[in-house]
Amino acid sequence: MVLSLTFLVSCNDDDNDLLSLSILSISANGTPLEDGSLNIPLNSVIDVAFSSEIVPSKFEGLLSITNGSSNLEYTVSYSNASTKATISLAQMDVNTSYSLSIQAGNLGPNGELFKGGLEISFVTNLGKTPCLNGSSACIQKMKLVNGSGAEFNFDMYSNYDFIDDTQFTYNSINQLVIVVHGLTRNADEYFSYMGNSLKSINKEETTLLVSPYFKDNAAATGSDLYWDTRWREGANSGNTSASISSFTVIDSVIDKVLASGNFPNLNTVFVIGHSSGAAFAQHYALANKSENSFPEINFEYGIANNQYFYYPDGLRYDETTQQFVTPIGCSGYDFWPYGYQFAVPYLSGIEQSVITEQQVTRNTTYLLGSNDTSTVGSLNTSECQAVLLGENRLKRGENMFLYMETFYPTTNNHKKIIVNNVGHDANSMFNSSEFKQYIIDNQ
Repeated sequence: MVLSLTFLVSCNDDDNDLLSLSILSISANGTPLEDGSLNIPLNSVIDVAFSSEIVPSKFEGLLSITNGSSNLEYTVSYSNASTKATISLAQMDVNTSYSLSIQAGNLGPNGELFKGGLEISFVTNLGKTPCLNGSSACIQKMKLVNGSGAEFNFDMYSNYDFIDDTQFTYNSINQLVIVVHGLTRNADEYFSYMGNSLKSINKEETTLLVSPYFKDNAAATGSDLYWDTRWREGANSGNTSASISSFTVIDSVIDKVLASGNFPNLNTVFVIGHSSGAAFAQHYALANKSENSFPEINFEYGIANNQYFYYPDGLRYDETTQQFVTPIGCSGYDFWPYGYQFAVPYLSGIEQSVITEQQVTRNTTYLLGSNDTSTVGSLNTSECQAVLLGENRLKRGENMFLYMETFYPTTNNHKKIIVNNVGHDANSMFNSSEFKQYIIDNQ
């Protein structure tokens, strides 16, 4: 596929319009080159295809490629009866922004005019190899300080060192993907699943990938933060007097990245989870403070095969009558994490109406495996609060989406994606064609 950058000439009575030409396409190393392109190889060849013949000397007089302070050396060859110019660039510097400019002017042998000119900026690759294998070499350690000034540690897997390497500017990165593990806390495996997915769509080098590790008490050492299973609900850690929510940890990661100034081209933050990690992502989506702190950034929340959903009111979907009803005989069905009552300390002082507005308007996508219909195993079928959400995970996700479509049809920013032939399997979900398209469409 070649993306055309065509400069259209309007028709009028001016005979000079008959003597004009335009650019049909421009590509780097066979891939469409667009303004703002990232991760361009240091040794690159740029092809520019014109609508008609150009004069080499004229073209080279109007062409320049700079890095802002100096001109880049290059050679140009011509083919297709001089309608195609191939620019072979000298080796460029890593992680550097360049600008290719073709000024407006006469380019054709009969005075054909190239109107408007062209300027395209692009950034070369980082010159760093991302760590994607889920080994200990990919672990980053972040320090968090509580309200009393006590310092605690939190581990996460990351493909680039954004914690300690504070002097490097990651010009080539345009998105942050935070992928949250499930109940077994296998952050390393989730990191590998997502890394493989990103690599398959050539986004491993333009993505900062982070997989947080919410340790339990047995895995924690020293001043490591740790949680019971309520990490997925935003509860405070189990450390004595720490008072640090699992939501605060992700807020801190996002703030560390976005406030550093080291990611000037980053424009999208994904928070994605599967199973218990999806419960975390759904609750974080409606509760977090980061999105309001960075209004210029696009936030996306991916909820894959979740079974525990927060509802903004007391209605639940009755699959027998196919209506939303107020439950009877289920005490606590509106307690957190199912509802607003007895919410975690992270939400202290935040009104329910604010949480509802955030839940409705924030970009939330339910990624549902079509085969995630098992009612055995880890599916909660014993507590009425969970049973009210639906007979299985697929139904629970569909019911949550149906609620939004029913009661907030014009204001919700929620989507549903069915991932065909996949059950309760994080690796298969994240490496499905449907999930990869979700990443591509929302970056």
